[in-house]
Amino acid sequence: QSFKHNPMPRMTNTYMLAGQSAPEDIIRSVDRGIYCVSFNGGSVNISNGDFVFSVTEGYMIEGGRITAPIRNVNLIGNGPDVLRKVTAVGSDFKLSDGRWTCGKDGQSVPVGVGIPTTLISSMTVGGTAI
Repeated sequence: QSFKHNPMPRMTNTYMLAGQSAPEDIIRSVDRGIYCVSFNGGSVNISNGDFVFSVTEGYMIEGGRITAPIRNVNLIGNGPDVLRKVTAVGSDFKLSDGRWTCGKDGQSVPVGVGIPTTLISSMTVGGTAI
């Protein structure tokens, strides 16, 4: 948080560069899945990469179309494993314009995030693998 605090491993600025796929084409390619718009909170075990993130705005994708909103959903996985399951990266990269922080051991530091539409072939959602 500042020079007065002990240093510790932290998230800083996390982003993924844009790919070449049109976001609409990525969504059309999904038979059944989840389209996550925003997240709020989560945790990462930095020793092995396991994570849990809460989805604050998300929708079902059914037959290549965004359909019903979903709520109370968590994404659960392992960072390196999930990165190996990325099958498409959209051309719509954007840095978040929200105010994000990384909280840990009573400290809070500002961070930046940005990601294009990204297709992950499979992961655990709310305790259920899809």
